[in-house]
Formats: sequence, C-alpha cells, structure tokens
Amino acid sequence: MMRLISILILACAAFLFAEPKLSVAVTLAPYAKIVQEIAGENADVVTLVPPNANPHLFEPKPNTLRAFSKASLYLSDGSGLDKAWRPRFMGVNKNVRIVDISQGVSWMKGEAHEHAHHDAHEEEHHAHKHVHEHAHEHGEELDPHIWNSPRMAIVIASNVCSALVELDAVHAGVYRTNLEKFSKRLSDLDVKFTEATKALSEDRRTFIVFHPSYGYLARDYGLKQIAVEMHGKEPKPRDMQKLVHIAKEHQVKTVFVQPQFSRRAAESLSREIQAKIVSIDPLAFDFEQELQKFISAISEGSK
Repeated sequence: MMRLISILILACAAFLFAEPKLSVAVTLAPYAKIVQEIAGENADVVTLVPPNANPHLFEPKPNTLRAFSKASLYLSDGSGLDKAWRPRFMGVNKNVRIVDISQGVSWMKGEAHEHAHHDAHEEEHHAHKHVHEHAHEHGEELDPHIWNSPRMAIVIASNVCSALVELDAVHAGVYRTNLEKFSKRLSDLDVKFTEATKALSEDRRTFIVFHPSYGYLARDYGLKQIAVEMHGKEPKPRDMQKLVHIAKEHQVKTVFVQPQFSRRAAESLSREIQAKIVSIDPLAFDFEQELQKFISAISEGSK
C-alpha cells in the first residue's frame, strides 16, 4: 500500500513540476507540421484554419479563438493571408508574441496573376516576380503558398527554429537537432524535384491546377502553372476554350484538383484534353507526402 502511495506522490510531483509546454499558433496545417517536426513534444500547436477550409473565406470559430487565447507564440507567414481575421485573434490574446517566419522568402504576387486568360508568356512573366515590399506598399496580395516549394519550406523551418529557440532557450539543442533532420528531408526532396524536372522536355513542363497553389514550386523548378479558376470562381465558357487551347499547345497530361474547391471544371477540362485527374491537397498537414505525390504525377504524365 505504501509503495502505491509513493508512486502516486511521485507521479503528482512530476505533473506539478513538469515544464509547461509552449503553445504555438499557426495559420495553416503545413506550418503546424513544421512546428511539430522542430519542437517535438515541447510544444502544443494551435492551427487557426481547419482542414479542407478555404483560407480566403475563413471565419474563426469560438473554440479556435479560445485555443488561441492561450498561445504564447503566433507564427505569421507574412503574406497578409490573415489580415482579415487577425484582429479577432489579437482581441482575445493581446500578449501573444508574433513572429514573421517568412524572412528570406522570395515572394511572388498573388493568384490574380496566374490564370488561363493570360497567354503563356504573360503568365510566366508574372509568376517570376519577387515583389514582397512592392506588394505590401501597394496593398496587393502576396501568393501565400510558400511551403509548397521544398526550397522555401527549408527557409520557413529555419525561421520557426529561431523563433522557438528565442522563446525557449532551454530546449535550443533539441530544436536545432530536429531542424537539421527535417531540413535534410526537405533537401532530399529538393534534389528529387530538381532531377525529375530536369528530365522533362520543354513542352512537358506545364501543369494545370484548379487553384494556383504551386507558383513557388513552378518558379523554383522551371515548371509552368496554369489555374482553372478565375478569381475563385469556375471559368466561363470563353475562358475554358482558351484553357483548352493552352493545355493542348503545351501537351498537358495532368490536371490537379484540390479538396477545398469544386472538381467540375477541372474534370470537364481533363476530358476535353484527355488528361489524368490527380487529387492533391496543398493545405495538407503532411505537405511532404503531397509534394511527393505531385512530382510522381508530373513525372508519370511526361511519359
């Protein structure tokens, strides 16, 4: 009996004197993945936008606001994606530390510059602009999908590690070790993308996706992204005709669809150009797996 009491006392003492975990808030699931990879068991992560939700139409729920109210650190991606709803979160937690994890990211303009109503040359021209300061000065939206390029994900991970070390220096060694392991995986993925895209002929470097979530990936690996949607809406018949023309011109064999958006227009297009439909989630927690799926589909479609 005494032994049981001793065990209970020790367990209670361990619970009472255990170091409290960090509570880290992020906008999207891919950032939660990065934080988890680096922090391990030393942090609880609060993800503001739930799975399969459209971040552009997001409305904070009461339970998410409650969770955010306890966060000690908010990692913002600096894109302005959270501009509409950030005040509501700040209203319930005025003491949260805010850190921009986009330092060193080469920004691109937002999705309005990557649609099928532009010709291929115009699209490529706009997609290659790095316009962080210019966009912010003029109130323009930046493309927020920076994690979908392994090269940019490495930059983000390094910034996340720095933010965690600054807030919790006790576990700095753990964070840096985990960063090294995670960055190695992302570097391996970068090499895989580089080798796979180098093997593609110029006329097989174009892919179509409903929502333009892969601009950074396209830029970093010499691909060309064409979006089906028109400012968040399905294309009109005239736009669809232009899209079919571009797809045939560039011998597009793969059309990507995402769970956050309707498949109807993309499926209609795929039938018209005899391309394969591939479902991929640009907002998935395990974005590494989704990127593996992406490069496999692109490589397969080039055969």
